[in-house]
Amino acid sequence: MSKNELTFKRKEKKYLILEHSFDEIKDELVNHIPVYIFKGDKAASGIETTYLDTKDFLLFSEYLNQRKFRYKIRLRRYINENQIEEVFLVELKVKANSISLKRRFVLPADLLKRFLEGADIKAEIKEANQGLAGALKTYKLISRLIKLNGFVPVLRSSYERMAFQKKTRKVRITVDHNIRHEKLLGTAKTATLDAVILESKISGKSPKWYKKMVNQLSLLKQTRFSKFATGLNSLYFPDRGKYNFDCSKEEERETPDLVRASYELIKKAFKLEECDF
Repeated sequence: MSKNELTFKRKEKKYLILEHSFDEIKDELVNHIPVYIFKGDKAASGIETTYLDTKDFLLFSEYLNQRKFRYKIRLRRYINENQIEEVFLVELKVKANSISLKRRFVLPADLLKRFLEGADIKAEIKEANQGLAGALKTYKLISRLIKLNGFVPVLRSSYERMAFQKKTRKVRITVDHNIRHEKLLGTAKTATLDAVILESKISGKSPKWYKKMVNQLSLLKQTRFSKFATGLNSLYFPDRGKYNFDCSKEEERETPDLVRASYELIKKAFKLEECDF
């Protein structure tokens, strides 16, 4: 894994697809962009993502309040031929002034409990991330955010993904389906998302074929969409509705002090421009 695979800066667009099947979307995309091979000769991969939040859902509330600055912490690992990987990619994903930024590090699965409990595992993280520039700094930043906010695992989402990518890496498209959510706080519960999610990550101008494809398939661009939010809506707040990403008057609030403190840590680490709340 290279430095470029640990740090990202790009504009993203998401589409919720209810009228077309996964196969229809895949067949259209392969006419324009190569399938990305994850490992060996596998064109598709299973993904398991665990999301962190406070027990009173601070990050979810921030998402609903549509801050110009917000972030999420998730732990992702891949499933190939029903075998789940023994390592997590721990990711800090930041949204600041409409730009998405992401940093991550490798966490061996057997260190997960100690990591979440705040144990000092710098030596083990350094060993697991040899050659990955910035990984140790990212580990320290995420550890500080977890301790500061009291983050715990609240949601686990699993799904199948196929990716499409040009050699230049300026255009990358992922298509997710068979999405399943699992509640991690309180009484166990699961929910499924009966939709296909297409996400494009494009540096620079969108290709003409891409614009044509969006029109041909009548893809509905989502001004707001999040698997994290659909999972929490489905499992913790079902009265809100699965695809309701709007904030009610009762849910509106001033920026919490914890969010401002987190912002100062992230701003320094990412060298962000000043971001209004």
